[in-house]
Amino acid sequence: MVSATIDHLVATTVLIVAFTLSMGLFSQIMQNALLYQFHMHLATKCSDTLDNILLSFGKMPGIFGLGDYNLEPYTLDPTLVMKLLSASGPLVEYPPGSGIKYSNISFGAGDYFLVPVSQCVDYETAQELLGLKGLYGFRLSLTPLFRVSFTSIQEGKGGKSLSFTVVVEGSGSPVSNANVTCRLLCITSGGNYPIISIKSMSKITDSNGKAQFTFSDVDVSRNYVVVASADAAHFHGVGYIYKQALTGAGNVIPFIENMENGMIILAHSYDVKQFNKTSALFYNATYFTLDDDWNLMNVQLLGNYYGLLNYGSGTQGKTYNRTQIPAEYLGRPGILVVTCRTGNEYGVTVMPWQIQSLSFSVEFGGNPSGWEWVATDVRHVLIGGVPYTAKLAYWSLMGYQVARYGW
Repeated sequence: MVSATIDHLVATTVLIVAFTLSMGLFSQIMQNALLYQFHMHLATKCSDTLDNILLSFGKMPGIFGLGDYNLEPYTLDPTLVMKLLSASGPLVEYPPGSGIKYSNISFGAGDYFLVPVSQCVDYETAQELLGLKGLYGFRLSLTPLFRVSFTSIQEGKGGKSLSFTVVVEGSGSPVSNANVTCRLLCITSGGNYPIISIKSMSKITDSNGKAQFTFSDVDVSRNYVVVASADAAHFHGVGYIYKQALTGAGNVIPFIENMENGMIILAHSYDVKQFNKTSALFYNATYFTLDDDWNLMNVQLLGNYYGLLNYGSGTQGKTYNRTQIPAEYLGRPGILVVTCRTGNEYGVTVMPWQIQSLSFSVEFGGNPSGWEWVATDVRHVLIGGVPYTAKLAYWSLMGYQVARYGW
């Protein structure tokens, strides 16, 4: 009798333990199934949102999109891309204390693309137009598919020659048989104001994606800029180098004051970055528009495209001047090159008009770092004939995350 009771108790205990384990396992399976459903839903929303952004026409009222309705799907409007408020750098205020802020897509020593925040589309507005406000966050990245870089840069004796190797890569792999055209912009003395002369040369990349260039009988002793455009199956990539950006007095920083009429502020860098040393800068701004074959065509700027910039009250010159791109060229990509001189030092800055002109990248949206689950999707798009990778990171603002994401 006692033995039967013990057996019964053991069996009951085993049954309860088995039931508890099975319920726990079932609960875990159900939880994983629900999380899987959530992740699938988030991934689907990510894909749909990316297509909405890339295929919708942003020039229509009440819509956030980057598509160009004059061209094929997944071809973006360069003007709309210019208006994305950059998430890659802090806002820049100019003039100092004015409260006027500029989106900082690139703010290096000699590479600039500063556009007025008042003319940009910000992240919160995009969320609202997409119907995502309070529900989902996102980060859009536009990165050139082709990478054009320079190696083995050597300047000949007295600056009378310049040789280098151009490397063309696509998605990390070498691009062979690409037609690479290099334009050498030699910066020389033209009295007070530096001037630019141009030489051009084309080569075909080898199996390693490399092409070697040598420019002879040139004067690169003061400064230079090289712009290399690669054509592979009618898709383009762009890269560039310059000898030096800064002089002892800094350089000239271009601000796009108005994207609608092409007005550009040319500011003394001391007034922007507050360098410790400053003196007068003689500058000369040259603008090149790009034709359908990516040839550089010199366009006469309007306004004060050359002059004297200085810093400090009572000095000759101003801290900034204005120049303007002619209206008929605003719809085409271009490159602004601003050369400057103080004493025997020559500096240079470059700025694209439309990001694809110099293959600039763009980051737009929120910060995905720290969220527990972030879905991503990619598309290949064209911006003015230059292939870009559009990547969207997407996360829920309502919870249910399980895997940490690092951007």
